[in-house]
Amino acid sequence: MKLSEIFTKKQTNAENAEFERRYSELLERLDNVRSTFDFVSDEQAIEAAIYEENAVIRLLEQLYRDAREKGISLEIHERGKNRP
Repeated sequence: MKLSEIFTKKQTNAENAEFERRYSELLERLDNVRSTFDFVSDEQAIEAAIYEENAVIRLLEQLYRDAREKGISLEIHERGKNRP
């Protein structure tokens, strides 16, 4: 194995780990935002939660696109489905 192949493999593993970290953070943030809907009744608070939920979803979509460009596979989190 060439040194360049080892470096590329290590770099890829580091990229995978970074994508997985960002993915986990965004999923946790999305779950937290969605759980706030159960506790708020004020119209402005509900609207703010909707905007935040949409923002996190857009960040996840961008992360999926970036991962796909780099050949990294991420599990898609769908509302109402359990994730492992």
